[in-house]
Formats: sequence, C-alpha cells, structure tokens
Amino acid sequence: PTKVWTLPDILARGEKVYAANCAACHQANGKGGGPIKALDGSPVVLDTDHAKQIHVLLNGQNNGAMPSWKQLSDTDLAAVASYTKNSWSNKTGQIVQPAEVLAQRGK
Repeated sequence: PTKVWTLPDILARGEKVYAANCAACHQANGKGGGPIKALDGSPVVLDTDHAKQIHVLLNGQNNGAMPSWKQLSDTDLAAVASYTKNSWSNKTGQIVQPAEVLAQRGK
C-alpha cells in the first residue's frame, strides 16, 4: 500500500467497495435503518482522526452487528472509508490512505 491515492481515484474505488459490502446494511444513501447506524453525518466518519473509523472497519463493533472487514485489502478499506467521508452530506475532503489502514492492522 505504498501508492498515494488522489480523491477522485479513491472515491471511484470506494463506491464499488461500499456497494458490494456495506450498502446492504447501511443503505445506498448512508442512512442505515433500525439498529444499523447511519454513516451520513456519523461523528466517527466525520472525525479527522481516521484511526477510529479504521478500527471499526478492521475489528467490527457491537458484538459483531457491525462485522469486521479485515479480510478486505488495505486499499479497499481506505477507499471505502474515504468514500463515506465524502458522500451524501459528508463533504470532508478527507482521504484515508492504504498506509493508514496497514498501520492500524494488529493494533
């Protein structure tokens, strides 16, 4: 994960990862539903400390209600985190790089 991604490139990849792995629960609009938390407007998603969101993606939370996605590549996890940080009403301009995900693995 040494490539440094640009926002347009990582968002295009993140949209595909989100559609394949996240939208079933969090919905295409990021609003979630019932016990499934919304990603649109989420404090964890909006946070400039990317480690919090990366931790959730790698380890899951709520006793598995949010599953771990550590089987996905560092690049795919960085892409989907970047996508959620820049979709719907979340317009942070933040990019999560694959090296950040790699640094969090095993912590």
